[in-house]
Amino acid sequence: MGKGGKKHEKEPEPLKAPKVPLHLAHLAHAAPLTGAKKIKKKCCRSSPRCKGCPVLLLQAARLSEAGVSGKDLKKALKKARAA
Repeated sequence: MGKGGKKHEKEPEPLKAPKVPLHLAHLAHAAPLTGAKKIKKKCCRSSPRCKGCPVLLLQAARLSEAGVSGKDLKKALKKARAA
């Protein structure tokens, strides 16, 4: 006897948003500014700071709310990573 069944096609999986810790959900809009792919739960205090560091994301969110953009924003984030 042969295997004469129908072929099952796999359904494409829906795109998943990056996991964001609940206490950092308000910083999710700042992740694209720093280039972060994942928001970390806790700062590891490495130097330079990671792009997904919550301290850096908080600074990026504050800068964007203050109206800083473009080249000035990149300079400020570079300085924040070095600190």
